[in-house]
Amino acid sequence: MSRPERTTARLPQLSTLRVFEAAARHESFIRAAQELNVTQGAVSKQIKNLEADLREQLFHRRNRTVVLTQKGRWLAGRLSSIFAEIEDAILDFRRSEIAPPLVVSCEPTLCLKLLIPNIAELKRETGLDICLLAAGGRIDFRRHHVDLAVRRDDFQLAPGIHSRLLAEEAVGLVCSPRLRLDACVSALHTASRPDAWDRWKPEVPEVSGSTDVVYEHFYLALEAAAAGQGIAVASIHMLEADLASGRLAVVRPFRRDGTRYVGLSRRPFQEDPRKSRFLDWLAARMEVHLSDHLVD
Repeated sequence: MSRPERTTARLPQLSTLRVFEAAARHESFIRAAQELNVTQGAVSKQIKNLEADLREQLFHRRNRTVVLTQKGRWLAGRLSSIFAEIEDAILDFRRSEIAPPLVVSCEPTLCLKLLIPNIAELKRETGLDICLLAAGGRIDFRRHHVDLAVRRDDFQLAPGIHSRLLAEEAVGLVCSPRLRLDACVSALHTASRPDAWDRWKPEVPEVSGSTDVVYEHFYLALEAAAAGQGIAVASIHMLEADLASGRLAVVRPFRRDGTRYVGLSRRPFQEDPRKSRFLDWLAARMEVHLSDHLVD
């Protein structure tokens, strides 16, 4: 018995659905336009055409903002999953043709101080070809085409992101061994951790009444400390080479600060064995830092 033919309904263009998915994900026509490299007007026109095609309002327009309607939110959720599956299918297809490097996004100072100096050892011990991107905070895996991210867990993860513990964070105070501590010295801050000095200042009379100096990134504060410009709060995971070479010396020992470093992935780690090999190597390396220097 023959099966009845399936009638195919006329569907909106895939490009139009992609525009809607981006606008829904950002709840902003402006940010969707920036992501897709088109004008805001083009995004607005595509959304209007889709609403006319579906005979449903997908966004509420409120002054200069847009908010998804209930049906818009339902459609956005379905399309987001579908586009993710398409992207994953293409990535898996390309991976079957030639193994690409594992793309890892890592916090800048950790990348500079831990991963880059040990990249040859990492490749030798894991057999992995790694492409490193320096970035911090939340990450959009789909937009930045990243396989893994290494982050400190000081922000809320997006739904569906897989997380694996790497190591606890431990911080201490460091300075140049040439810096005289019998006089008032500067406290070197970093904009990425503005409260890092709060727990230390009462214990360090050398910086009481001193001038605070703020740097944009951790590695800049560490370079300033090595240059003798003051005392910096630093993570033990960023100091392996500087302590071993004597570029920096410990002023106050390292203590846990309650945060942790984690590996993040949009897909389950077991789907790509390379991710587990990289994270195993990194977790073992970071554990050595803690066991060698941590004060409980």
